Amino acid sequence: MNDLLNQEVDVYNQEFEKLELEDQEINNKSFGNVTFKNTTLMNMRFENVVFNNVTFLNSDLSNTTFTNCGLHNCHFIDCKMIGTSLNDCTIKHTEYKRIAGKYLGFSYSKMTEVTIKECNLLEARFIELTFNHFTLEETNLNKTEWNNVSLYGIDISSCTIEDILIDPKYLRGAILSYEQIIHLIPLLGIKIK
Repeated sequence: MNDLLNQEVDVYNQEFEKLELEDQEINNKSFGNVTFKNTTLMNMRFENVVFNNVTFLNSDLSNTTFTNCGLHNCHFIDCKMIGTSLNDCTIKHTEYKRIAGKYLGFSYSKMTEVTIKECNLLEARFIELTFNHFTLEETNLNKTEWNNVSLYGIDISSCTIEDILIDPKYLRGAILSYEQIIHLIPLLGIKIK
């Protein structure tokens, strides 16, 4: 664990299990081929950190902030990420699966080959993102907020989207199911009698 908090030492080829850290700041560091399993990393602040081939399994990352980080070939599986923020990050070849992510925030980030599957992202925020091969499957997107994010070419047909907040122009080209259309009527200013 000393290497984890030591700002001068990068962390490679390690597994951390049942680790509990809160209210710590980690800057200017690299993690490679690392697994965090059944860990608690709450209220952490990661800044200018590169995560390469890092897996978070059944871990609590609630209220943790990732700022100007690189997440490459990462896996977040069965994690709690309530109130977690990813700001100004580069996220490539990364998977989020079965995440409890209420209030999760992605902002000003570039996402390439990112998959979000079977997650609960109720009231999550997506702000000024760019996508390349972005996949959303079977995810709760109810009450999510999308600011200056185009869903052109994104298939959200298997997701729930009740009370989604998005400028209708950013929905152009999104792939939707017939059932989802009813939830978008208020956004278009249409009233059904």
